[in-house]
Amino acid sequence: MSDCWTDEDYNEVLSFVEKYLWLFVQENAAIHKPEQIICNLAQLNRRELRLLQLIYFLLSESLQKSVKISTPQILRRLAQSTDRMTTELKGSVRGNIDWNLTLKRRLGAGFSNPTVFMTRVAVKTYNLPEMQALKYLLTQINHLCLEVLGNIPEEEILSYESSNKWKAEIRSLYHSTNHFLKNTYLREIDLPIKITDMMLQKVRCARNTHFKNIYRSLRLYRRLFVQEEQETLKDCFSQGVLKPLNRDTLYEVYILFVTMASLEQTGWIRENFRLIGYGKGAVAQYKHSDTILRIYYQTLPTDFVQNSLYTELLRKYQIEVSVRRPDIILEFQSENFDFKILEVKRTRNRQYITESVYKVLGYLKDFERCFLSAKLPHAILVIWEGVENTKDINDVVAVLNYKNYQHLIKSQFI
Repeated sequence: MSDCWTDEDYNEVLSFVEKYLWLFVQENAAIHKPEQIICNLAQLNRRELRLLQLIYFLLSESLQKSVKISTPQILRRLAQSTDRMTTELKGSVRGNIDWNLTLKRRLGAGFSNPTVFMTRVAVKTYNLPEMQALKYLLTQINHLCLEVLGNIPEEEILSYESSNKWKAEIRSLYHSTNHFLKNTYLREIDLPIKITDMMLQKVRCARNTHFKNIYRSLRLYRRLFVQEEQETLKDCFSQGVLKPLNRDTLYEVYILFVTMASLEQTGWIRENFRLIGYGKGAVAQYKHSDTILRIYYQTLPTDFVQNSLYTELLRKYQIEVSVRRPDIILEFQSENFDFKILEVKRTRNRQYITESVYKVLGYLKDFERCFLSAKLPHAILVIWEGVENTKDINDVVAVLNYKNYQHLIKSQFI
């Protein structure tokens, strides 16, 4: 089956959703760099904002270079300095003899042992400020990866190659840093409690040019997590966010954002946002007069979970199943609750459209106890192309292409 999108269609859809993509943190997502600056961050809670900070930092170009390029090169040729260590020897002598200290030591012992010598021996040390800073950075990256992904099994086998999926990329970072921190020499280096300005200056001026990436990563870490500069937070979402890898998922997100944009254009007031793909609950909530509208994406309202005929039936036979989820659900709350199901299919194929209508009818039967309102349609199947008629929308299921859906949501549906 040929793709129903041309390259122009794909770019048009992507450009529309670009300003909302900072909300999208699903696993099926890749790094994306939009043109528009994201400024509306105030409606995220602290936990969600931190997640975006972590993702941005761990996927930033300087940090990726630090872990994948610079650290291996630095560990192959460790920065070192030479210290002179004073040692007391008896009999055989190694190193330069410090005669002043030797005579003092013999005098203190009453000149009883003429074989005592105090020598200065050259000793190499790797415990330099720039190496301490490298260990600090690798340790922080390791901990932040765990914070994003949770516990990662030590025995997990993973390629260190780059991946398009952001979770795989962060998992790879975790395993890389874990490997580096087990380095024999790095384990002997002191781990500082924090990075001071003097230490940062040492990293910047280090002879090995690979420390430049380490310096940039440490600077970014400080701005994001220590100083929490507002401009850096804004740049963090304007310069690197996520986008769906799969075109079908992109179309679902497109329809979600079209719905949100159309609501705002018709006078609905947005009360809050949530990250898409991060936790349960509505991804957005709007208000118009006395009506509250909650939008669910790939998750279900509580009423749907509690009133699923599908799960109720199968559990009678001791068969445990999960509730099936439509793509998008609109929950209207005024005096009573009302719901609209949106199923999104990126297709123009007639056979696939008919199969999708049957699937939507299955959703309506599954959750029929939730649809108390007589207002139709109860569900909308949004396709790409393949149907043009928009007059008969008073059926239980309406089938619309993306253009007709935008018109309907602005004029009649809301």
